[in-house]
Amino acid sequence: MTMMKLTVAPLAPANADVDLLAVIVDDPAQLPAQVADLDASLDGLLTRELARGQVKADAASIVVVTGPASGPRRIALVGHGPFEDGRNDALRVAGSKIAGAVRASESRTAAIAASEDLADVDALVTGFVLGAFRIHKHTAAKADDADRYAGPEALTIVGNDAALGEVARTAQTLAEAQNWARDLANAPANLLMPIDLAREARELADAHEHLSFTELDREQIEAAGMGMFAAVAQGSVDEPRLIALEWNPPGATEADDARLALVGKAVMFDTGGISIKPSGGMEDMKLDKSGGCAVLGAMRAIAETNVPRRVLAVVGSTTNMPDGNAYRPGDVVTAMDGTTVEIISTDAEGRLVLGDCITWAKQRGCGAIVEASTLTGAMVIALGHRYTGAIGKKGAFRDAVVAAGTEIGDHAWPMPMHDEYKANLKTACADMKNSGGRDGGALSAGSFLGHFAQDTPFVHLDVAGTAMLPKPRMWYGAKGASGAAVRLMVQLARTWHA
Repeated sequence: MTMMKLTVAPLAPANADVDLLAVIVDDPAQLPAQVADLDASLDGLLTRELARGQVKADAASIVVVTGPASGPRRIALVGHGPFEDGRNDALRVAGSKIAGAVRASESRTAAIAASEDLADVDALVTGFVLGAFRIHKHTAAKADDADRYAGPEALTIVGNDAALGEVARTAQTLAEAQNWARDLANAPANLLMPIDLAREARELADAHEHLSFTELDREQIEAAGMGMFAAVAQGSVDEPRLIALEWNPPGATEADDARLALVGKAVMFDTGGISIKPSGGMEDMKLDKSGGCAVLGAMRAIAETNVPRRVLAVVGSTTNMPDGNAYRPGDVVTAMDGTTVEIISTDAEGRLVLGDCITWAKQRGCGAIVEASTLTGAMVIALGHRYTGAIGKKGAFRDAVVAAGTEIGDHAWPMPMHDEYKANLKTACADMKNSGGRDGGALSAGSFLGHFAQDTPFVHLDVAGTAMLPKPRMWYGAKGASGAAVRLMVQLARTWHA
């Protein structure tokens, strides 16, 4: 994906030579003073549009009018709200609305006139970049492909403050990394297998001096004693990969026990294995790699913004297929840490892959672990598509994870990891079973993962609802993968203190 050109410039809105100028209207009863000259050049058209009441104070709304003979070709008056989750969320939605208007008019250049508040600019740029995203369409090559509209090419933020540039560019970098994760997660399984995802991670590391790459193939996964990961992978002819990235920026002196570990599930396609899923909607199971793709997106943003702390990323990637070599319900497998696990459902495969990845990360030294995965349908029932479930022991680390999501608008809701839920995993013939049943299913799954984290502070982010969108929501411009948890993990890497 080509990065859009972003600039901050002290333009007079009336002179902005862009295809579309968006004006943020805080009070629909009063036109912002910064566009008074533009309104005058249009004989009061903008004032009359506000008077019509289509730009609202309590809802995201947008009205587009034709611009003057010179200056912006189109002008969008943008209202924002509601404010249940604060002004920043409202402005992210407004930014996405602007991106939608830009795409609808096939505008290539745009500008936004708003306040010069740094948080406002961050939110608007984030919403614009995420809202401009569209799922990559696989179509036959055509002669006019080079001329086909592909989205906005340049965005200007109207402003004088030099600090706006840094804030805007950081917001763009994080949102572009999230969109990259969305592209990876949306990719069809026949075009993106574990070896391909590993190649993407390797190329990312090659592009950044202080980012290193490691991978384990099937034989190495088995040799390392990752019996759970290997069991899931054995039903597929496609090679699995454990993918690791390590960010070691210059000047970062934290000991291993202060390093943050990010772990992600990248099941490239999930049939459910022998416990096969219903056929309806199974095509969306290409999105079961969303958590692992989010971890890679977070590492891209961490490297590109030079986050000054050491971070280890571990992604377990395979496919869950039901061939003659597939693992079965009733099997007992041995995890990397020696735990024996009875398989109740082969459709509870993600926690098996992740358990071994968590152990692998712990062996390399880390002070805390955040893991992201599309793990349970139960989380979709519990929280829908608005909040990611943050399952962890009550305490400072879970609080830090939730706070990071709130600060950056990648919201998570705290949920318990109580021993009572782990009791649901008891079985007669092994140390644990891999499914605790329907009651509290998401919490039992989180407790299963917490077993492998042991005493290391740990939070499981269940992004089943937030990462897989059945329709466009909030500030996301398209259904499918949202890249949920990318910006949360970056913000946590910036702010967490061991």
